[in-house]
Order: sequence, then structure tokens, then C-alpha cells
Amino acid sequence: MTNRSLEDLRREIDEIDDAIHDLIMKRADVVKHVSAAKKSQTALPIRPSREAFMLRRLNDRHSGPFQLSALARMWHEMIAAFTMIQASYKIAVFSDATHHTLWDLARDQFGSQVPMNAYVTRREVLQQVLNGQADVGVLPPPEEDEEHPWWTQLAVPGAPVIVQRMPFAGVGNVRGVPAEAVAIARLDPEPTGDDVSFVVFSTVDPVSRSTLVSKLKDADLPGVLLASLEQNGEWIHLAQVEGFVAAEDERVTKFVKAGPAVSARVIGAYATPIAGAMRPGLGDSGE
Repeated sequence: MTNRSLEDLRREIDEIDDAIHDLIMKRADVVKHVSAAKKSQTALPIRPSREAFMLRRLNDRHSGPFQLSALARMWHEMIAAFTMIQASYKIAVFSDATHHTLWDLARDQFGSQVPMNAYVTRREVLQQVLNGQADVGVLPPPEEDEEHPWWTQLAVPGAPVIVQRMPFAGVGNVRGVPAEAVAIARLDPEPTGDDVSFVVFSTVDPVSRSTLVSKLKDADLPGVLLASLEQNGEWIHLAQVEGFVAAEDERVTKFVKAGPAVSARVIGAYATPIAGAMRPGLGDSGE
């Protein structure tokens, strides 16, 4: 191999940078045409499923010493900037004294240019999205022993649903203890081929966890029970189900007909993060 001088190498890097910049500007021009084609649409412009496909494809073809997490961060920033060309939107993030990490995850996912506001309670974030003052809410994943579980508010018509899990393809520097987050929005989740779904259902009486998990499996909804609580004279349960479950999925109807559940509602789904993106032991709930 012919030895090249440092000056030649730097010149080659400048040429590569110019080519990357030209492609970014070309992509922005294409996005403007996409925006014009969608001008009659008022829906939130983000497409979590599309982003998942993009990043999984990049992961499959990626090689060399450049870290995938760094590439993903660049891609998220780029996607967010291009999305803002189509339409503006706002993010509400739960970030109190011990949850600074969620702000960092939201910034990495949605980009540094998208307007974001922090709120010190989960309830405030939820209200911002419910009231239309924010388009996306970033919250901790549902937990078993939450004092005021936010996920119960998603089980009503017209409510936002879970649409995304963060981090998706690795994580950079975060403040505080490493954590995960989910995003909620008024979007219809789309299948990506590797997904996790959430179903809220109610029973008149308390029922053992093993019985409920067995009933879900019988209805072809294998998964785990994340939480159960008594509310207004009945028991409310949250199940995390393997695969994609649509809002009107016949398996959910089958599950309710078999009892002991008396009602059930799908409250969202997200694309499973790329392996290694989340810390071991988190997101792998079990009995």
C-alpha cells in the first residue's frame, strides 16, 4: 500500500465531509417534498416503526471501529431535524431530582432541536399529553409498586398509547443512574417484526399472577404480568405481551371471553431495542 501523507489524508477527510454534507442537504430537499405531499395530514410526524427499521438496517450492515451507539445518536439527531421540517411538535419529559437520565434519553432520541420541557411528576407529563399541550410524553417504564401508576390512564378511548422504548441502539453519557424510558403519544403503533405490546385488563376479584399469565398464553398472548392494583372496586392488571398486538386484535377478545378478565384494552407497543441497547435485567420482566 502506498504511504499517504498526513496532508493527503486530511484532504480526503474534507472530501468525505463535503460528500456527507451534500447528501444531508439532498435529503432535506426530499423531505420538503414529503412534507408537501403530507400537507393535508395533521398527524404527529414521528414514525417510531420507521426509525426502528432504519436503525436495525444500519446495525446489520455496520462494521469497523466506529461505535454503533454513536452512529445511532447521529441518526436520531438527523431524523429529528428532518422531521421538524415536516411539522413541529413538543416533548414533555419526567425529570425530577433522581431521574435526570430520562431527559438525556429523550434528548438523544428526539434530538437537541425539538422543544422539550421537564416535569417533576409523572402525572404532569401525562396531563400535558392528554391536554394536547405536548405531543409526546417520556416516562419511566411501568413499575409494580408505583404510588400513582400512570399507565391506568391510557386504558380509555382517545388516550395516548406507548409507542417507543429508549434507548433503542445504545446510550451515551447520562446523568444519574442509567435507566430506560418509554414514550407515549396519540399514534397508532405499527408492527416491525420484533415488538413488545401492552394490554390492560380488569377482573372483578383478585386472581393469582400464574392464572392470569396462563390465561394470556391460552389466548396466544404469551407474556408477563407487570403490575396489578385495586381501583374503584375492581382489579386492574398490566400485561407485557410478546409480539405485536393491534388495538382490535381478536386474541384480546378471545382472552376476555375466556375469563376471568371482564374487559381489556391494548395500550400500545414498541419495537424491541437492538440487543445490548438496554442494561441486562431491565425490560426482561418475569415471575
